[in-house]
Amino acid sequence: MPDDITITAGAAQVDIEPGTYEVTLTEISEPRTIVPRTGPNAGKEVTLRDWTFALEDGREIRGSASTSSHPKSKTVAWLTALLGGTPPVVGQSYPRSGLLGRVALATIEIDADGWPRITNLSALPKARAVAPGAAPVAAPARRAVAQPVAVDTDSLPF
Repeated sequence: MPDDITITAGAAQVDIEPGTYEVTLTEISEPRTIVPRTGPNAGKEVTLRDWTFALEDGREIRGSASTSSHPKSKTVAWLTALLGGTPPVVGQSYPRSGLLGRVALATIEIDADGWPRITNLSALPKARAVAPGAAPVAAPARRAVAQPVAVDTDSLPF
């Protein structure tokens, strides 16, 4: 066993500009318990899951959400986005395997420490929420509108 202690720079900071991105859920971690030192839950145990999303170019961003599943929780908001804007059904379970690969829109901002954070996750617009490889749905045809016709009143027989 080596006696050396090597100091590392820590996790590499992901270089993502603030904005809204289409993201795909690639992983949901097992729950972990923390005790925050600051914020509204300071000193209280909080159980979180880490959610990993991939941007279209392959970069990843992670966000944490408590395991709480009350209607105003981040977990329910994120599930709603991943379910196409439909809130999850109370009492129903959603296995990870059925959520991985789902797509949503993530609003990403840079926090005070320079790290990108997901500040909102929302459903794709209905027109975009089509399975990959599916044929696009044609827009409804527009009705023709009758155009006024100019009539020469001098040539009328009456």
